[in-house]
Amino acid sequence: MKFLLIAAALNLNITYPNADVCEKALETVLKNDPTAICIPAGEDKATRSLNSFIDLVKQLQDETVK
Repeated sequence: MKFLLIAAALNLNITYPNADVCEKALETVLKNDPTAICIPAGEDKATRSLNSFIDLVKQLQDETVK
């Protein structure tokens, strides 16, 4: 809880891009805090939109090849 208060006060943004990175970080943190947990950040709206657009372009390219 102390860390959360300090992180919030300092506006620290501690997120992990995926579950694998999160789990590796958790292994290290568990040595000092056995109650620690890991929650991956997930995708934000901009990343999700960009990925959808890229998928659409790929689908259109596949259709033109056929």
